[in-house]
Amino acid sequence: MSTPAPRTETAVFPAAETSVAEARRWLGKILDGHPRRDDAVLLLSEAATNSLSHTESVTIGVTMTIEENGDVRIEVADEGAETIPSIPAHPDDDLTSSGRGIRLIRALSTRWGFTEDHPHHVLWFVASAHD
Repeated sequence: MSTPAPRTETAVFPAAETSVAEARRWLGKILDGHPRRDDAVLLLSEAATNSLSHTESVTIGVTMTIEENGDVRIEVADEGAETIPSIPAHPDDDLTSSGRGIRLIRALSTRWGFTEDHPHHVLWFVASAHD
């Protein structure tokens, strides 16, 4: 049995609130049947919302790769901000209005990070197919 080749899909969404739902639908269709579909869709939603909330980007680019081992890597590119994605200093609190997105990404992904690829800043995460 041969190992499937990696599959990569990309999309660019306008930096508008309606684009978060559009990005979720886009990824949900691509990952239909994948064991980490729901987690990946949730984390994409959080990452795209962070781009909308913390940058003045005109567009948000999303790249999704299903690796040979089934892991899903998502990259969300925006035009950056003065700050970089990080875990807020305040403790977990269900009543806080911000900071939960990166906490969710950290909790539900196998690994995550942030790179600056000028002119874009990229938040990425990997959802292992075997978690």
